[in-house]
Amino acid sequence: MSTFLLYGFLFVVLLNVFMFYWAYRLQTDKLTDITYSASFAALSLYSIFMGDALASMGKLIMGALVLMWALRLGYYLFDRVSKIGKDERFDEIRVNKKRFFRFFLLQGVSSWVISLPFMIRLSADHGTFSFTRVEDLEWVGLVIALVGLIVEGVADAQKSAFKAKPGNSNEIYTEGLYSKIRYPNYLGEIVFWVGIFLAAIPFLSGWGWASVISPIAIILLLLFVSGIPFLERGRAKKYGDDPKYQAYHERTYKIIPGVY
Repeated sequence: MSTFLLYGFLFVVLLNVFMFYWAYRLQTDKLTDITYSASFAALSLYSIFMGDALASMGKLIMGALVLMWALRLGYYLFDRVSKIGKDERFDEIRVNKKRFFRFFLLQGVSSWVISLPFMIRLSADHGTFSFTRVEDLEWVGLVIALVGLIVEGVADAQKSAFKAKPGNSNEIYTEGLYSKIRYPNYLGEIVFWVGIFLAAIPFLSGWGWASVISPIAIILLLLFVSGIPFLERGRAKKYGDDPKYQAYHERTYKIIPGVY
């Protein structure tokens, strides 16, 4: 298994380094997020074929879920940046070769870390968890992951449809799933990766338990680092004086209704 994971690590890091070369040379943001999604898609396909996913329905479904998540997210992000032309998050680092390279390198490493649960699952033949039936926990996790995938997809689709209407490009969307929480897409992503980890639990042993870092990393990144904090600052700067935004901000939670 260690060799399986090592080859996946080397491949995804090299993929990001290669894409960095073209992104920096062309000074484009169209290759940043799409490379993130492509990293997961590549690791999913690698794990499906090298892990003999056809030998188990659970393996096949997990690999398919991750692949669908990556392809959907990649299409959505590429379509969005193509319409707006650039991603303002990279305005300061796009022209700085070292900082831009570090971003792609970190992106490659983080995508591998987040992928650890499904890579371990797809390379495992039998469950090792003794106090539960393998099939039960695995399927519970897969159902949770599917729910997360649907929530994230619906949230992005609702927002995209609103933004596509004339005059709405600079307006904030406050309907649909966004009527109760401000970041339902992030909630869906967190639920997805928590589900993937739960489905992998029956197949973890020894150092494999370190893969719990996957859902923890997603939660920390989205809630406290590059996800919600960045968007909250941007919205406050752009809509802070708008009474409509102020009312929306006061009546909604960030990601969990009634909690946070």
